Amino acid sequence: MSAAEITAAASRLCTACGLCCNGVLFHIVRLQPSDSVKQLEGLGMTLNRKKHEPYFRQPCTFLKDCTCTQYDARPARCRLFECQLLGRLAAGEGAESDSRLAIDAAKQHVAEVERLLLSLGNVDVHRPLMERYLQVLETPSPALEPLIAAVRALNAVLNEHFRLKPHVPL
Repeated sequence: MSAAEITAAASRLCTACGLCCNGVLFHIVRLQPSDSVKQLEGLGMTLNRKKHEPYFRQPCTFLKDCTCTQYDARPARCRLFECQLLGRLAAGEGAESDSRLAIDAAKQHVAEVERLLLSLGNVDVHRPLMERYLQVLETPSPALEPLIAAVRALNAVLNEHFRLKPHVPL
């Protein structure tokens, strides 16, 4: 696969997925020194600060239907992030069709977690998924068992296909 074909496939996968922007993979994204706080706020991004370090919460306000509405102005971390699927594709170790299956599986798991959260009264879809899950866990109940199982299944898929493996020094 040529570099252009890899780039095109990666673009198709990203716009079919959005898990790195919708609050499933990440709760917050820290800005980098190269990011323009003024520009991002001017585009409508709400930024917070922790120890004077700017960050934004997920789901990203720029995300609309798995597409970044401010792609050319997106923060550095967004430009640099590459999930395992994209890494495998770039290394010639994965096929686009296999990646699409992994995306579909992850989205099915997300939908199940969302359904269970809604059934338990958690309707705040503008917060990261795992924050919502942790909020529901604060009130123990036997009704939580299906949700706990669904989150475990989702995390297994996210760990296998999307989250970066921790770097282990040699």
